[in-house]
Amino acid sequence: MKLVTYSTPSISTRMGAVQNGVVYDLGAAAKASGESVASSVRGLLEQGEAGLAAANRALAHAVKTGAAGTPEAGVTFHAPLGDPPKILCLAGNYQAHIQEGGGKAVDKPKITPRVFSKPITTLCGHQAPILLPEISNHVDYELEVAFVIGKPGKLIKVEDAMSHVAGYAVYNDVSSRKLVVAEGRDKRDGDGFFDWLAGKWQDNSGPMGPYLVTADEIPDPEKLAMRLYVNGEIRQNGTAGQMIFNIAETIAYCSRLVTLQTGDIIATGTPSGVGDAKGIYLKAGDVVRCEIDGLGVLENTCQVA
Repeated sequence: MKLVTYSTPSISTRMGAVQNGVVYDLGAAAKASGESVASSVRGLLEQGEAGLAAANRALAHAVKTGAAGTPEAGVTFHAPLGDPPKILCLAGNYQAHIQEGGGKAVDKPKITPRVFSKPITTLCGHQAPILLPEISNHVDYELEVAFVIGKPGKLIKVEDAMSHVAGYAVYNDVSSRKLVVAEGRDKRDGDGFFDWLAGKWQDNSGPMGPYLVTADEIPDPEKLAMRLYVNGEIRQNGTAGQMIFNIAETIAYCSRLVTLQTGDIIATGTPSGVGDAKGIYLKAGDVVRCEIDGLGVLENTCQVA
């Protein structure tokens, strides 16, 4: 099932599901079919397998009975899950991306994942603007597979980890590579790291969606092919199987650092091809198109904040 959060000029923000290019209001579908589902994607995930099963039945009933839906072109897509407890991201999780930035290939058994967090205010949806902030002239893209935690947990074993995944989505970890506000200051230890971290925090620097595709539709996420285009020119082309730490390993490691909660978003790092490697950065009017097979197309246009 493709879960979405959407609105239209006449419909306030609500949860829906997409089938054959049509968006159905899951709340209305559930009411019509006698099912009981939450009013938001996070709430639905908190209902567990029973909630997802009820949502599937409601959607099937809506389609079968010819219930009114809205073509995808007629809706505004918000981030499919706009209220996660936290957003965690992996840095340097593809060898080729590390090397294009001047680093050496890593020896996986001798390292641990590098995990950082982005604020919830970074989230935005399909066709929302990527905001180019006044604090940076070096804004870049990073195509990533994101997954959402369905079943919470702490100290999760690798062999049990995939049972904690509710679904997958296209994600763009937009990054300000250099900060104007950092110019002219006295240098201190750690400045480079903190500048890098703050460069991940700008509003609308985490486009996601348009769908959250439930895990049952993606039997092997490591086979997901992914591509990113800027103004129609392909910049990134890889597969999720090129990750250094796969999804199960990422869950196990993150759950040693912090309790994973239902609705947590975890982005898994980017393949090679980022603009920074060639000194090419996003500018106003650029159209960034992210594609991941099975997860959909996420497209956003850059504008000055």
